[in-house]
Amino acid sequence: MTLQQRDYKQLIDLLETGLIVLDSELKVLLWNPWIARISGISEAEARGCSLNTLFKGVIDPTLLDALTQATSNRLSRRLSHQLHPHLLPLYQRQSNQHLHHSILVQPVTHDGHQACLVQITDVTSTVRREQHLRAAMDQVRHLAHHDVLTGLGNRSLLNDRLQAACRQARQHNEPFALFFIDLDGFKSVNDVYGHDAGDALLQELAQRLANRLQAGDTAARLGGDELIALTPSITDPEAAVSFAETLCSLLAEPFTWQQIQLQVGASIGVALWPEQGETPDALLTSADNAMYLAKSLGKGQAAQAAPVKNTSATTKS
Repeated sequence: MTLQQRDYKQLIDLLETGLIVLDSELKVLLWNPWIARISGISEAEARGCSLNTLFKGVIDPTLLDALTQATSNRLSRRLSHQLHPHLLPLYQRQSNQHLHHSILVQPVTHDGHQACLVQITDVTSTVRREQHLRAAMDQVRHLAHHDVLTGLGNRSLLNDRLQAACRQARQHNEPFALFFIDLDGFKSVNDVYGHDAGDALLQELAQRLANRLQAGDTAARLGGDELIALTPSITDPEAAVSFAETLCSLLAEPFTWQQIQLQVGASIGVALWPEQGETPDALLTSADNAMYLAKSLGKGQAAQAAPVKNTSATTKS
């Protein structure tokens, strides 16, 4: 081995990149220390064997095609981890987790014969950073549209969902119901037992509400003790009032916090599109007015909003 050859070999041995040279039959001519360490296959074991044999056939067909194209047609190809996440069965030796990698295949000449160079780059740290960044962005988006205390949607999410529901309703001429819920006696819980008790009770009631809704419905917290249920699944007044009565009973059930029994009531206003409003603001106003009507009738009741062209309202306790 000449001095120059020895220098090249030392350089290849130090690379934190996998280097494999394959002959025209796709058998290993060179297998550097990095790929030996990552694969657990020594250079002596690898030399003269095909990748298919070394990796027991667990190779992405796209990689096999790229190797063939390099040795037969002298075509280079870069295979990214985004499009081809499992090119080779490579794992991190310490954690045994999948090693994310990209591969560059290039035609080369070795001892005067056609061959190909396979360069494997570990992109695991990049993938992890991208995953953490996506998770952080998802969390930011979630916080922007959800109430921190209860996990319900916030006013921003409610506005979006309400606008979408109105568009859908106009398109299909299909009514939907909106419920404005105010918790009766919640302030007293805060005053007597403190905000920790109030927060725990609010979380419990929010969960009860969310669990009672169907897929496609939305539960939201406007602030304080005001909750909203948007239900495209409910399309007629009788069903809406019946559901509101169910919610009154459900939210009035006692809740035990630190061996203390907490209990509040719920006054609920009901509005349906389009009779009680054709726009998000009009519907929300109608439901809010109906909620105050329910409170004026003795609390713990449901009241249906009046039609937008009529000042009357109907109630059912």
